[in-house]
Amino acid sequence: MSQFWSHTNWYILLGLAAVTQVAYTLHRSENRLRTLGFYLTIAGLPLYFETFVLIFLDAYEYYPKIIRNPELDPFNDVLSGNLFSQFGVASSALLLAVRRKPLYWNAIVAGIYSLVEILFLRLGIYRHHWWRTWMTFIGLLAFFAIAKWMYARLMRGVRPFYLYVYTILGLFPLCNIVLMWGVLDLFGYMRFATTLLPDHPRLSRYGLYLTFSTVSYILVVWGYTRIHWIWRIAALAAVGLLIYLGYRSHLMIFREGYGLPIGFLIIGWTYGAVWALDTLYGKRLTNR
Repeated sequence: MSQFWSHTNWYILLGLAAVTQVAYTLHRSENRLRTLGFYLTIAGLPLYFETFVLIFLDAYEYYPKIIRNPELDPFNDVLSGNLFSQFGVASSALLLAVRRKPLYWNAIVAGIYSLVEILFLRLGIYRHHWWRTWMTFIGLLAFFAIAKWMYARLMRGVRPFYLYVYTILGLFPLCNIVLMWGVLDLFGYMRFATTLLPDHPRLSRYGLYLTFSTVSYILVVWGYTRIHWIWRIAALAAVGLLIYLGYRSHLMIFREGYGLPIGFLIIGWTYGAVWALDTLYGKRLTNR
């Protein structure tokens, strides 16, 4: 309980701030479905970025003390802290973009997050390795500018290629975070191997995560946008082949007896997530 008050509650407060910003933005939005879809898209941006700087480049570390199961990889707790951070900054980017806040608000909000980062450092619930707070400030200014540009393009009507990118980004929180990590990995139904790079097990595991998910998303989105149903089936079959090859090569490890149902679950969930994003965006993928 002491770790809840010293560590976890600060992350929960960050999460509540994110929920409040998203709720306010949705309330004031002219098209709430589209705004929700855009939030999932821009949440994917910092999540992809964080994959590189947190996991591959070891820039910093979170200590939320949320996942403390000794049977799980302790790095999962770091990842849980990352989610509060990235969904938080995405909620602010959403508010700034949808409400069309002046440019100086980008600097104000980036400054607030920088102060929060300094507080977390002082509290010992977050630690820099080679990262510095000024990098956070500059990075957030760039992120907020990109989010505003993306939202302006969306409002004017984006070309199909950009809409594909928006959808693929939105699949990261819906599939990587909710299904593959939040359900399958944490509950022990499926994990990626750490043996591909024996000297770097973390890079092996999450490199496979990123490679499999990104290729799968591209295939499913491509198939979803085809008019003829045969191409949709072919795209889903290609994802199934990836899962089978991952299983046979021991790069994807399933709980005994669950390989086939989990494979179908991943395929169905991904296709359903694409459909959900297309619905939120007003069926633009299939009605161009």
